[in-house]
Amino acid sequence: MSVNLSEATMPSTVSESDEIIRTSTVTRFVDRLLAEGEIDPRLAVALRSVREAVQERNSDGPFLSVLLRTQGQRIEPFKDALLCLAAQSSQDFEVIVIDHDADIAGAAAVREAIANQAESFRSRVRVLEVSGGNRGKPLNVGIKAARGQYVAVFDDDDLLFGNWVAEFKNVAATSQGRLLRSLVAVQTVLPETWRHREAGFRATSWPKAAYPRTFDQIAHFEVNYSPFMSWAFPSSVFGTYGLAFDEELTVCEDWDMILRGSTLCGVDQVDALTAVYRRWEGGVSSYTAHSRESWDWSEARVVRKLNESTLLLAPGATVAIRSLLSDKGARLELNYLANSSAWKLARPIRGAVRVARIARRIAGKIARRVRR
Repeated sequence: MSVNLSEATMPSTVSESDEIIRTSTVTRFVDRLLAEGEIDPRLAVALRSVREAVQERNSDGPFLSVLLRTQGQRIEPFKDALLCLAAQSSQDFEVIVIDHDADIAGAAAVREAIANQAESFRSRVRVLEVSGGNRGKPLNVGIKAARGQYVAVFDDDDLLFGNWVAEFKNVAATSQGRLLRSLVAVQTVLPETWRHREAGFRATSWPKAAYPRTFDQIAHFEVNYSPFMSWAFPSSVFGTYGLAFDEELTVCEDWDMILRGSTLCGVDQVDALTAVYRRWEGGVSSYTAHSRESWDWSEARVVRKLNESTLLLAPGATVAIRSLLSDKGARLELNYLANSSAWKLARPIRGAVRVARIARRIAGKIARRVRR
């Protein structure tokens, strides 16, 4: 299902009167066990300790830590990214710019762009330098430096609307330890050279809200339907549960963390359009910088790790899985029919029927022309 861009003004999913606190999948699992009347008292004590640990909140820092990855190769989009952050309607966030393997000129341009920001914004921006490693390494460095209650990743060539932080914060008010997922549009852009030989770009399509409006855990096991900046991860994912980005992955590091975090914590939907994912046509991107073999290997690694894990699924997953199995049964029956002797023997008849249908259409067209 897709949503129209005209729905960009959709309200947040949380109203002022909404007082229901939605807890994480782990907390719900613990509560389910504690509700059993015959539970061993020693296990009950341990489970209550687990529940207390996963419900702790980091209240000392800002609401959100924004990890802004850059290699200093697209300075104009990087300036756009800073502008998007500086213009947020809620300024309850910090920015950690992660300079990953930028060359001397790129690193200097990144720092100059930051230096040109207003002091009120610049004072909340830190720069970390990371050398070597795959795409997950700079994220792990940023996670260790983050002080926010939530963490979001924003790459330097995408765009945010002014409600990005505010919408996350609104839903977080009634969400305890759960991942937050907002809506994101996609737009294609093309690199080009601007005046004075500056490396610029131009949009080649209108933004389109092409991703599913609601999160489907089962569907995400097949493919990632949620761009990275659509997510805000509670800091407990990293500090309490100890998850870290897989630094062996050459790509798919976002999909890997989304799957592991969502099965542990659950997901709350932010029903508002908050960002634009830019899909680059030409130039260097993760799609062109890595081979098809690299993508296949990373995808297989993500799936293998999940397959070797014990997963907690959200309410509703049982019905979804049964529906998929039912569809599989129908496909098997269709495959059996298509390969049956009766179906093969009837092939000449089906061919004759198709020819007769085509002949009728042609005859009809000729008759209409004759009547004219």
